[in-house]
Amino acid sequence: MRDAAHYRNMMDRNPHTSVGFTLAASAVYAARHGVCETEHKGSDEWRAIALDLKARYGESLSAAQVIAEMTAQVAP
Repeated sequence: MRDAAHYRNMMDRNPHTSVGFTLAASAVYAARHGVCETEHKGSDEWRAIALDLKARYGESLSAAQVIAEMTAQVAP
């Protein structure tokens, strides 16, 4: 299952990697909703997240940027 913990663990294990904006969008979606599976990637909300991340960061984000974006989704 691709839940928020899965994506956060992926970023924590690879702190110096670059992440494509689509993978980052899946991580942010999972932070909002608990999971992001294949069927969620076609949703309007997932697409909006992806386009927003691409507009703000370009084609790729650092692992730290993805974690920051995920954290912002669960902050009060």
